[in-house]
This record gives sequence, C-alpha cells and structure tokens, in this order.
Amino acid sequence: MRNRAQRLGLYGGSFDPIHRGHLAPVEEAAAAMGLDEVLFVPACSPPHKPQGSSASAFHRFAMCALAIEPYPRFRLSDYEAQRGGTTYTVETLRHVRATRPESEVFLVLGSDSLAAFSSWRSWQEILDDHRLVVIYREPWDYAALKEGLPAEIAARLAPVGARPGDDLPEEATVFWAGNAPVTITSTWIRNAARAGERLDESLPPAVEGYLRRQRLYAAP
Repeated sequence: MRNRAQRLGLYGGSFDPIHRGHLAPVEEAAAAMGLDEVLFVPACSPPHKPQGSSASAFHRFAMCALAIEPYPRFRLSDYEAQRGGTTYTVETLRHVRATRPESEVFLVLGSDSLAAFSSWRSWQEILDDHRLVVIYREPWDYAALKEGLPAEIAARLAPVGARPGDDLPEEATVFWAGNAPVTITSTWIRNAARAGERLDESLPPAVEGYLRRQRLYAAP
C-alpha cells in the first residue's frame, strides 16, 4: 500500500504574544487530524491589524521560537517576517506548496477566523485547494459556525468527530478539531502585562521571561 503524503499544518498569526491558547489546542488538533508537522508563521504586518502589532516582528518571532521548543512536531517559519510588509495567507500557502511539494498542506485556524473567512483575500482559492482544521475559540462553536457562515463555506464543514481519511462527501474539507475552547486572548495578555499582573497561567515560562526582560508590553 502506498504511504500517504506527509500532512503539514500551516498556522499563521500575529502572535502578539504567543500564548498557551496557541499551543496545546493546536497540538491536540494535530494529533487528532494526523498532522505530521505544524508550521507556525508569525506575520510581519498582519492584514487584519492595520494599526500594526504591539511588538516587532523580531520579538514575536523570538517568542514563538521559545514557545514551540517543547513540541516535537512544531516548526517555525520566517517567511512572512523576512518578506516584510503585509503577506496574505493565500500567498504563504502558495509558497509552502511550492517549497514542500511532497506534503499535503492543511490550513489551521481559529473558529473566530473561520467566521470572518469570506473577508480573506482569495478565500475561494484557499477553500478549493486546501483542507482546513478549525480550532475552537469562543464564542464560535460548531453550531454557531454552521448557522453563521456563508452557505458555500458552511457546506464544507465535516461532521463533528470526522477526520481526514474518513469516508466523507467530497465537499467536506473543513474539519472541527474538537479541542477545549480557547478563552485566552493576546489583547488580554498585553493589558495584564501593562498592569503588572501574573501571566504564568497564560504564557509558557520562557515567553513570559522574555517579554518581561524586553519590557514589550510594559506601561510607558
């Protein structure tokens, strides 16, 4: 029997800062979906944040490197950070497919991002060319997505519990990861850091140590 192609997940974001809600749920999803690797791609200038990120691309990349170190299947890409400016997800996916032709590339994203997916550049191309793995982020659970998504996207949702390789309709290409809901946000962490609050429950120790040393989100 021919071996299946390597499954590579691509998980992008501003990661300003990266936190526990970016890590354990993605690891759970990767294990459930049979992803061999997950490529974390920190954005240089996120297209959905015209005001820019609070921390520079350099610092956000450094924090990602520290955060993913304990996870054997996680990798880090500097493609968007090195490219500079705004890079859209569809462009990064094209780049990864060109440089990793032996891999099947899955897009990993939060359910909040899927809720706004029809506003993404070339979202139809992404949907046609890739399978998606959706991480549950409150308040967008499966039922809310099914009801609130445009019909063309909602029709792609595989049933809860379905996995790549299952006997599914051809159009079922968006998979629900089934992780515990993510309630942490980077915005809350930045505000808590400015207020001097404890962050050990929300951040890996190496990331908290780095942002404290660099005073990335400290009050002026």
